[in-house]
Amino acid sequence: MKVEFMIYIYGAVCASMIVFNIIYNLLLKGSESRMQNRCQKMRSKINAQISRLAAGKNVEEAHLQELRRKLSHINHLMAFHQVLQEDMEKKSDLYREYRHQMRPVVIYMAAVYRDKENMQAGYFAYFLSCYTADKQMAMDSLQDILLDYVQKSNLYCRFNALQALYHFGIPETIAKALRIADDGSVFLHEKLITEGLLSYTGDYHTLIEELWKNIMRYSPHTQLAILNYIRFRSGEYQREMYEIMMDKKADKELRLAAIRYCGKYPYEPAYGPLLAFVEDKDDTKWEFATVAASSLASYEGAAVIDALKEALHSSNWYVRYAAAQSLEHLHVNYGDVVDITAGSDRYAREMLMYRLESRKLQSLEV
Repeated sequence: MKVEFMIYIYGAVCASMIVFNIIYNLLLKGSESRMQNRCQKMRSKINAQISRLAAGKNVEEAHLQELRRKLSHINHLMAFHQVLQEDMEKKSDLYREYRHQMRPVVIYMAAVYRDKENMQAGYFAYFLSCYTADKQMAMDSLQDILLDYVQKSNLYCRFNALQALYHFGIPETIAKALRIADDGSVFLHEKLITEGLLSYTGDYHTLIEELWKNIMRYSPHTQLAILNYIRFRSGEYQREMYEIMMDKKADKELRLAAIRYCGKYPYEPAYGPLLAFVEDKDDTKWEFATVAASSLASYEGAAVIDALKEALHSSNWYVRYAAAQSLEHLHVNYGDVVDITAGSDRYAREMLMYRLESRKLQSLEV
């Protein structure tokens, strides 16, 4: 009886899952059909306004009023967004003018969606980041509203609001938005912050100046993202990065980022400290030795070669690999490392031979 009862239960569960899947698929198809209908109606209305613009007329005020009413509902906003994305390339100049004339609608919607639940607010922020991608719609009045979006305790909303600001915000507002996002309530990975800053469409020199002016107001997590952004954009902060690299009280990740910077933009005062990092035999400092070994690829001199050759004997694989990679970058040939290849350190010999053979294979493929 117990076995039969379990079989009945199992059968009932399976039947329930089948019914659920059928209903879900029907609802999904119905939802897709409704979205297509919305898109068709929206496209027809937008095309009518595009025709007016082509004839030298303005967008009708009645159309703008209808957009204020309908786009306040997320389903209609999604349809409107889809139509713009699909048709924008067909009449780009006319669509740009259309978007320009509907700026009051966008500002109105920003205030409306600010008070909606997080996912809807996040979608509007995403729409806005796409809508302003060509910097045609740089609306100053939106920036303060978007700061409220950044304050929401939702990763999706916060990220998209920042993306929108990167497209049309001024440096002061972006720096303030990052301070708000740095409150610790929502974790935004430093790589996302760096990549977002790299999408900034304005003068990055001004943005970097503003971020650096406020650097101590950020957490080490956000400071790291900013340092990485500066490394990708500017070589004008060598002295500042050197000071971070040498500050033993600074966060470890910040010091490592500064070492990478001094590798991308060689700085004469950093030459000696980089050698010291590589030559340090303390196993607990292998990260400094590894990053410094990679950075020394941008420096020259017998001392660099000697330090990197010695690093090939390190007990840490990452240090050996970075040293071999830098020796390869410095075009060290087999004759220059005969003392290593003939030595008894099998790990050093195999690592160097691996790198040199890899380089030879790559040259043959080319």
